[in-house]
Amino acid sequence: MKYLKWFNSKTAIIIAGVLLSAYLILILTVTNLGQSRLKESQNSALDLRVTNYTENLSFFIAANEKNVANLSQKRDVNTYFSNLAAGMSLRYGLSSSLFSLTRTIEQFSLSNKMDNQQIYSRVLIVGLGESIIVDSQPGASFDVSQLPIKQMETLGQKVHLVKGAQGIEVQLLQTIYHQNKAVAVLVASLNTAVITRLLSTQERPDSGSYLALESRLGDILVWNSLPSSMVSAKFGSVNYAKASPKTIHFENDVQGTPFILKSWFEPVSEEDIFTSAWFIAGISLLALPVFLGLIYLMRVNNKNLVLITQVALSSEQQQKLAKQNGLLQQEIAKRIESESKLAYQATHDELTNLANRTHGMTKLQAAIRNAQAKDSQVLLLFIDLDNFKQINDTIGHHAGDELLKQTSDRLLNSVRSTDIVARLGGDEFLVIVPDIQHQDAAKLVATSILSLFELPFYIEQQEFFVSTSIGMSMYPKDGDNAATLLKRADTALYRVKDMGRNGFGFYDSSMNSDVQRNLMLNMRLHQAIQQGDIEIYYQPILDLQSRKIVAAEALMRWFDPELGFISPEDFIPLAEKNGLIHKLGDMVLLEACTQAASWQSISPITVAVNFSSVQFRYCEQLQETIVDVLLKTGLPANQLDMEVTESLLIDQGHSLMKMLAYLKQLGVGLSIDDFGTGYSALSYLQKFPFSKLKIDRAFINKMATSSSDESLVSAILAMAKSLGLKVVAEGIETEQQARFLQQHNCEFGQGYLFSKPIPAKEFMSLLQRERDRKRLLLTS
Repeated sequence: MKYLKWFNSKTAIIIAGVLLSAYLILILTVTNLGQSRLKESQNSALDLRVTNYTENLSFFIAANEKNVANLSQKRDVNTYFSNLAAGMSLRYGLSSSLFSLTRTIEQFSLSNKMDNQQIYSRVLIVGLGESIIVDSQPGASFDVSQLPIKQMETLGQKVHLVKGAQGIEVQLLQTIYHQNKAVAVLVASLNTAVITRLLSTQERPDSGSYLALESRLGDILVWNSLPSSMVSAKFGSVNYAKASPKTIHFENDVQGTPFILKSWFEPVSEEDIFTSAWFIAGISLLALPVFLGLIYLMRVNNKNLVLITQVALSSEQQQKLAKQNGLLQQEIAKRIESESKLAYQATHDELTNLANRTHGMTKLQAAIRNAQAKDSQVLLLFIDLDNFKQINDTIGHHAGDELLKQTSDRLLNSVRSTDIVARLGGDEFLVIVPDIQHQDAAKLVATSILSLFELPFYIEQQEFFVSTSIGMSMYPKDGDNAATLLKRADTALYRVKDMGRNGFGFYDSSMNSDVQRNLMLNMRLHQAIQQGDIEIYYQPILDLQSRKIVAAEALMRWFDPELGFISPEDFIPLAEKNGLIHKLGDMVLLEACTQAASWQSISPITVAVNFSSVQFRYCEQLQETIVDVLLKTGLPANQLDMEVTESLLIDQGHSLMKMLAYLKQLGVGLSIDDFGTGYSALSYLQKFPFSKLKIDRAFINKMATSSSDESLVSAILAMAKSLGLKVVAEGIETEQQARFLQQHNCEFGQGYLFSKPIPAKEFMSLLQRERDRKRLLLTS
């Protein structure tokens, strides 16, 4: 009661006045804080924009350095320097390699684009002697002396700046190695317009900004929309004497480059509305209803003393109710926490904590709906780890789980905050990239993800290298719902794996028909081998001097009732991938040797059998098979000729050398098939015990129309003679070709001029007719 007497109307008015004063002071304080936060927000937004520019340029330079490094390892580059190291001249083979190298450089220069602009303004290869080997712009001048040739012999890769007539030129230098020795420098000049476009995507003519790339050789102007009075005469600098004191300035290093991005921005104009007298008066008027409400509450309080007393009497009941409410709130909080945990477990992968398949598909569909509303694109990347099963099988599932965790961490750290990473299951991941601008940007995303797997994984103190394959589809081009995009990204992934893995590819509508045909072809091939539908045809090989049959090449032919005639170029690579090549090769070897053994009584001919490089993965087993077939069929070992392609000889170990040496000692002949189309090198001819080489039909067919091919054939024949090798020419179709080869001491030939591949019965009839003609000549 003492406190009630003290709390009268006068006291209430004083308290209300104090509260109103505090209220006004609080409003003004919040207003001033709001102005400060507005300025801070603007500075943060500009800083984020400039940081984004530098990161984009750094990523662009890194991606193109990787692109140029890949170009330096292309087959045509290696072939040219291999042939150059082997001593070939422009007349004998080097011109063909130089032509292929020039075409590769031109295709590289023209195919790499961003926003329909060529990324590279010029691409050339300069020898260590400062001579230009290949140039995408041969007519334009180039100062070789500005290249750090000596430095590149040890450096390997460098971002190099050159000051030319058009300003600063950015060059990506990549050392080309042959047999671990530097032989040349690949120079790729970046298009300055692409760089400036990349660094000014968020600038507008009315934005009031200035951006320049500073280097030791000078500056590259990127963007200028500041008033002319604020920019000095000196290129690439701002006149601070005339600039506004509120001008915002940043200097950011571009990682991986010799550039510093300097930028100036005009602040957004501010109107002093928050501190105007009218605004303060308006806020002050808000105190009036509060004051009136206070008076009203005091009157109501005086009139309801009886009600207050009743409330005081029931305070004990209220305390009990409050306690029960507290317990109920605790129970509700526990239930909410439990439901949240269950909801998280239902939408996330337990091992990696990524979104699971269901949640990932939901996120993808949401991204598609958002893209529909904004008229933008969505990129879906279907990622699969290559040879993941081998790690599980050899080390254990715990190592495989750790690899999946590290993979998910790398993916999360490499994408934007707006991108979504999900695990479909096993070693399959999804990356959803909304608001992708174009296909070139998608390629950069895929390239960056591939580069994540170039670094080793460390599991249980062991180092592992794991590559990945990526299939990609895009909304709306490849589908308008999540299921369709996932299916088509999976189809693109299948194609990437089919092409050799460790790469990426976009979905193409033709892939569906190709996949269906491959599935049908795979099924029919199993049936054809089981039912014996693969036939062996034989094409005669003749002595070009006497025109007598001395050998036969065994060739597979397959006619399927549903698919029609299927070329060996289609079903042999398929058999190599699905493991049927071993069974198919054993079948061909047995049948060819059996036929050749039966023909020995008619004519002592040799049978040539093609062997796939896949068969040599198990050299001991293949050697046993060859020996068993020779014993079983009774064919003399010197009547069997093994034909292998040059690709088999790359990076082979001791087991292959040991096997070939044993078969050579046994009497089996060894020939290089399709010589000149693969990785031709004289070292193979000296290292392996070859007895013959076969010139590919492509060179024979072009001899009449191409003097370079005619010269190349002559060079191969001369080289074979100097090494003591006999030569078989494939694809002879005219008498003119046969006479040319005969005049240049080519021993053997085969082709449609003499006979097409024929079944075994027809070939035996051909041998019998030749034998009868020989007898008739002897008796006459």
